[in-house]
Amino acid sequence: MEEKICPNCGRYVGSLEVCPYCGTKMPKHTSYYYAKYGSLTFAVLGIIVILVLAQNMPVQYVQIKDIGPTYNYALVEIRGIISSAPSLVVKSDGAETLYINIDDGTGSLSVHVYNPVVDRLAKANKIPGYGDFVTLKGELYFRGSNRYMIVNAPEQIQITRQSGVATNVSQINNIQYPGGNYMRVKVVGHIVSYRVTSRNSYVLNFTDGSGYTTVYIPSYLVVLYHFNVDNYTSHKIMVCGALEWYGSEMSGSWEIIPGSINDMRVVS
Repeated sequence: MEEKICPNCGRYVGSLEVCPYCGTKMPKHTSYYYAKYGSLTFAVLGIIVILVLAQNMPVQYVQIKDIGPTYNYALVEIRGIISSAPSLVVKSDGAETLYINIDDGTGSLSVHVYNPVVDRLAKANKIPGYGDFVTLKGELYFRGSNRYMIVNAPEQIQITRQSGVATNVSQINNIQYPGGNYMRVKVVGHIVSYRVTSRNSYVLNFTDGSGYTTVYIPSYLVVLYHFNVDNYTSHKIMVCGALEWYGSEMSGSWEIIPGSINDMRVVS
């Protein structure tokens, strides 16, 4: 047999690949190469099949209340409402992180978006605003007692935004708390004054002649869309946004939070 006897010196070498007597490399049966390279081929094909199946498998929909440590690194889908204005944090090196809170009625979850995905979302106009209904797909992470989701592409966000109900400031101020939460309204008036917060957000004092209210411009609109209040202060403007109660239940008031830069427009 080829694997047993050295073809050069004729000595028995057993299963050794090189003859220990004369150094001749021992030839192998064809079946050996079939087994060697065939197994490698099947392994590669198996990995490719697994990757294709993984990409085409539907993402599991979960409720926030059911998310536990066993979901660490899992890719899931969550549906709910954006329960607070997204917050943009810009580090000293220019790196941007967008923080979004989603509430599905069973609990709330923090969603993180990092560069360059933040810029891609801004260009695609797919940053969800306060009060938007969204479907998010992303990876879940647990770090100690903290849990959060990371969204890695604009395609993982679907936004449903209400058109807004035309009304006036007086009617808004007469809405009883919490009946107006997340309600999208549309008013026309002008800015009386404004201030800039420590986080580069704008708080606008707004009136349409029937009363006064506050319009809050989150920092992500200021930074990512280059919001400039001077473009609006001397004009009559239309503001569309969702209502949020600001302050305590007894002494608070409604404020309007636009969901995108297109929610503010100069009328005249």
